[in-house]
Amino acid sequence: MDPPVIYIEKEPFFALVLSSVETFKRECFGYIFGLKPSRTRNSYVITSAVAVQLAKKRRNKEIEQSKLSEKSMKKCFEKYPAIFPVIGDFHSHPEWGSHKREPGLSHTDMKDMIRTGYPLSVVIKISSINKERILWQGTADGGVKGSLGKYKFHINILKVVKDEHGELKEERFFIQAPAALRSLNRALGYT
Repeated sequence: MDPPVIYIEKEPFFALVLSSVETFKRECFGYIFGLKPSRTRNSYVITSAVAVQLAKKRRNKEIEQSKLSEKSMKKCFEKYPAIFPVIGDFHSHPEWGSHKREPGLSHTDMKDMIRTGYPLSVVIKISSINKERILWQGTADGGVKGSLGKYKFHINILKVVKDEHGELKEERFFIQAPAALRSLNRALGYT
């Protein structure tokens, strides 16, 4: 069976992009909600995303949710799984000047995924270095890239697996977000 595809509905896609713009030069963090693959559907569907407001640390290379915030949110997720079907989290990797970042998981990100048990992580590389407009489209690594305003984005969705030596490594999914990409490209005058 092929690896699952990730479908992102328009509203959560916009929430991911705007969360990274809001905190640019610092990392954003939040949760993604949706549907997991089933016997009849080999795909995840991201139906909503919410940014975490209360962070203990917020730097350009890491963010840490406050313990109180994490505890409160997890209680809601556990008590109301039908309302809040958590399938992962998201965070940004801001890039500017000499701060170069990649749209992949750091070793700390991988350890956090193992700790939380969430199957997916959305990583949003955001940059203000290249101010040219870029068409929103899929990338060779399965992600999505494009621009909005003075920002350029490269978004990947990943999971953590162990290799044959027991070492943690990332595995990427293919993202499909047709409604969001159409809307963004229309707004930028590409269609």
